[in-house]
Amino acid sequence: MLDAEAPVARPADFYGRKNIVRRIYSRIAAERPQSVAVIGGRKVGKTSLLAYLAAPEVMRENLPEPGRYRFVSMPGVDDPALRADDFLGALNGLLGGTRMPGETEYNRLQRQVEELHHGGVNLVCFFDDFHYVTRNTNFPLEFFSFLRSLANNYNLAYVTSSYLELQKLCVAKDIEESPFFNIFTNIALGPLSGDEARDLLVSVTGWDAAEAERLAAWAGPLPYVLKLVARACPDGPPADGNNEKHLIPVLKEYFGAILAILPRDAFKPLKDLVRGKAADPRDSHFLKPLVRHHFLLDNGEVLTCFSEAFKLFIQKHATAAMLKGDGGSF
Repeated sequence: MLDAEAPVARPADFYGRKNIVRRIYSRIAAERPQSVAVIGGRKVGKTSLLAYLAAPEVMRENLPEPGRYRFVSMPGVDDPALRADDFLGALNGLLGGTRMPGETEYNRLQRQVEELHHGGVNLVCFFDDFHYVTRNTNFPLEFFSFLRSLANNYNLAYVTSSYLELQKLCVAKDIEESPFFNIFTNIALGPLSGDEARDLLVSVTGWDAAEAERLAAWAGPLPYVLKLVARACPDGPPADGNNEKHLIPVLKEYFGAILAILPRDAFKPLKDLVRGKAADPRDSHFLKPLVRHHFLLDNGEVLTCFSEAFKLFIQKHATAAMLKGDGGSF
């Protein structure tokens, strides 16, 4: 059975994001590797993207001299007890060097980075769900200053993922104001293009391209949404054509999690939007989290839902109790 919950493990199973992959690799391939922060909401594909970027075969396809690079990847760890030394120790372990007598994890990492740098090797560290670090009180300002210093002085870059800009996810004011965050180029991860969504759905279902394109447009061009649809329709799109009846129940939990990022005051303008009623300008700011995560599309004049399924869900199933003001942490 298709596992919609699991990140994509094999590069051959990864679809879309070609422009974003090119943008990130152009930063990595700069004369001095540059750091990138990938930003996107829950289940939008951040972990899959970082795994794809770090795959050796993808590196070889996108870098002119792949032998000059060393990639290491660390998963996000949602553990309030995690300390800076634990994090650096794990990173040092991935690099493989032993600790010298009396050497701290900070010293050990700097030594290993120096050795790679002087050996002509560019180091790229992929840190998934890095918001677990920036929001952890066990990571002091010293830790972030140290990472910035390494990136400034050696051929080293970081590629992180988080659900908002890292600077907005800091546990303390002094960390939020750290120049560490200035080294990142932020890249937002939103829906797939129409062609990418169609191709993904065809790849996991074997459907005809035309019917896959229609259903992908109706459900919404997000990898997770498309996999939920594929899992619910093993024999093809609903035979009676009633997508709402068969698929909204499958998508309700995820769409509800999306709405949870909004404050309760967003309920009326949200309902007005899907009814085609002009929103009160004084209330439009309540919907900004959905715009930021591309679930509402802004053409400069009006807001629209990213898919018909999402619009129908809001019209017929959304309740004020779903809006919890989580601010983007879904």
